[in-house]
Parts: sequence; C-alpha cells; structure tokens
Amino acid sequence: MKLKKLTAVLLVSSMALSLTACGGEKGSATAASASSSAGSGTTSSASSSSASSAKSGSAASNSAAGEADATVGTVDEDVDYAAGETYKFVYICSDDQTLMQQMLEAYKALEKKYNFTIEYVPCEGVDEVFVTNLQTLVDRGDVDGLIVESNTSMSDALLPILQESGIPWINQFTEFYDEDGNVATPTVIIPQWQSGYDSLEWICQNYKDYWGDVDPSEVGLINVDFSTSQPLADRTKGINDCFIEYGFPEENIFVTDSFALGEQYWMTLDGGYQPTATTVAAHPEIKYWMMSSCLEYYAQGAARAAEDLGINDSMLISDVGSPLFIEETESGYEGAWKCCIAINNYAYATPIILGLRALCDGRATAETLWPDKHDYFSDHDAYGTWRADYSIVTKDTYKDYLEEIEAIYGP
Repeated sequence: MKLKKLTAVLLVSSMALSLTACGGEKGSATAASASSSAGSGTTSSASSSSASSAKSGSAASNSAAGEADATVGTVDEDVDYAAGETYKFVYICSDDQTLMQQMLEAYKALEKKYNFTIEYVPCEGVDEVFVTNLQTLVDRGDVDGLIVESNTSMSDALLPILQESGIPWINQFTEFYDEDGNVATPTVIIPQWQSGYDSLEWICQNYKDYWGDVDPSEVGLINVDFSTSQPLADRTKGINDCFIEYGFPEENIFVTDSFALGEQYWMTLDGGYQPTATTVAAHPEIKYWMMSSCLEYYAQGAARAAEDLGINDSMLISDVGSPLFIEETESGYEGAWKCCIAINNYAYATPIILGLRALCDGRATAETLWPDKHDYFSDHDAYGTWRADYSIVTKDTYKDYLEEIEAIYGP
C-alpha cells in the first residue's frame, strides 16, 4: 500500500524544537525497556524549576539536590492528590501542530488523576508572540504552574520572565541556558545521540534476516540531517556512529542536509524522498541500503522512494519517532520501513505534571527535584533532566510497548 504523503510544510524552528530535546549526552541512558519503572537506572527524569530559585551551578543547590528524596514528584511517591489543591497549569508552546495537540490530550487525560486543570496556549510559531503570551500569563496572576515548550534559542528572551514570575515551571523537550552557558531549566527530554544510535542498531543487528550474509562494502547508509537544529544533528551523528561501530565503511555514509535543500524539504516527506532517490541513483555500487533519520517525516519519504524505485527488498528503514510509522502500519503498509524509536506521550507528560505538583505543594524546589538526575549536561547540573522512556519497536511490538508505558505513566 502506498504511503500517505504529507501535504503541509511545517514551520522550521517550531518543528525542530517540538520533536527534539537538546543535545549534550553526558549521562544519557540507553533505550529504556518498556517495563522499566520510573526512577530506575534506565529511566531518567526532568526537574522542575521555580522562578525564584533559578541560579544554575551553585554548590549549594547541588548539595541540596544530593540530600533530597529522589522519589518526590515521581510515580513512586505516595501522595493523595485528590486531597490537595486543584492547581491551574498552563501549557504554552510554539504552535498548534499535531505533536502539541497530542501532548495536550495526554495532559487532559491526567487532569482527574493528579487533580489539576490544563490551559493550552499555542504561539503561532512566532517568537514575539511567545514572549507576549508568556508575559500575559504571568501578569494574570492565576497560574500555578507552567509547562514551557520553546526553542533553546529563546533562552535569553524567556528566562528573565520565568525567573521573575515566581511561578514554577518545567521545560518540555528543550532546555534553556543562562548567560554563562549552564542549563537553567528542569526539562523532560529524549537523549538525542543515543536515540539516533538506537534507531539504527536494530537494523544493524537484524539485517542478515532480510539480506543474508552480505559483503559490508556493498552496504550504504542514507541519513538526512537538519543542520540548524543541534538536537537533530546529534541524532544524525548517533546514527552514523552506529553504522561505523557495526563494521560498515564510513565512506558508505551519505548524509543530506535537508535545510540546505530549501523550504520544500524542511521536515516534510519530500525531505526524505529526494535524498533517498538521488543517493540511490548516484551510487549503483551500493547493493543494499540502510536508512535511519532524525525525524519520521524523512523516514516516510525514504519509504515512499523505496516503493517507487522497487527496492523494498534491498532497503531497511528506521527513524526517531513513531506516530507516522504506527499510522502506516495500521493502514496496511508492508515495505522497507521496519522499525522506529517510539516514545509514549505519557512518558513526557506524567513526569512534568508530578514535578509541577511537587513544586506547587512545596515538597521540592527546582534545585532539589529528582536529585539523581542532575548529570545530563555535566557531572553536577544545577537542575535535573528527566530522560523519557523510549524503545525501538517494530510492527509486531509497538502495541505492547505503548500499553506497558501507559500502565506506568498513563491515567
């Protein structure tokens, strides 16, 4: 069955940040097992930040974090949320694209369980609108906690507002930095380099089941980057590193920068289709192709190209991101797109909500929340970074993964 082609060209900055969590890989975990419990060695956490305590890197805050209870603000903590105050949280995000709507649905599903209400404020993909909307929310005086989804490049504009507001907040997907370059926000992310690496590893471990014992020199890798986003570049590097570590020739890696191709190729199906078709045509010496991508749109484009070129049997595709893979699988697709990195949205949403409740209840401060997660960007981060559970899945395993994660984090 032919893959469904995306018709909308998405805004660059908002899309890049919404599908990523930022880069440094210090302390990043390997792909988490779907059955791992919150707070385990393969699951990390986001920390939340109250505006009044945003002083990154201080020895005092690191010491306080080391003495704090690591279960506070996690699913392992025993709290009667129904008996507490009903907090008003606001989810302010870059724009109203599909992923943001899906995250809103996850938050709404958690309202009753964790005793809060959620307000949704998308910002049209325009930085100035985001600043104005955030300041308006702060000035209203009725917001108990903020979920902030914006680009790292917005740190200078947004941090002062958040820090002066007195409102607890947690960043979703992407952290902010202070003027000294220290992470200044508690954030829920997916590890970038590691998720890229893991996306290709399944193919490297299983390609012989499809192709037999082929000559590694005849195997090539197609990879699509988006050079203006460091998180996506980190995923791209992880994919390349995996290919090399599994013994395939580095010279057989072909990376295309979709940003350089022009707006038509920015985070769209075309951004995967064109590099795949062009690369395959230019390298007849390569008999077998692996393809993994930092974004699922590019994997979908590569899968469409594989169909049109008649190379489904000699190409294996993966990516970081699962909604499109699941959609195509459930519509009957059977082709070269064999697997992907899947992240259940509750694995993002629940840590954020529990973190905000802990801050609002006074059971933690921004510096003490999730003290065992202050090791992602340096050995002694002032704020914790929760690494959301994810897993490599296939058409045979994605349902089990999603169900198992929902059993841990869902409503």
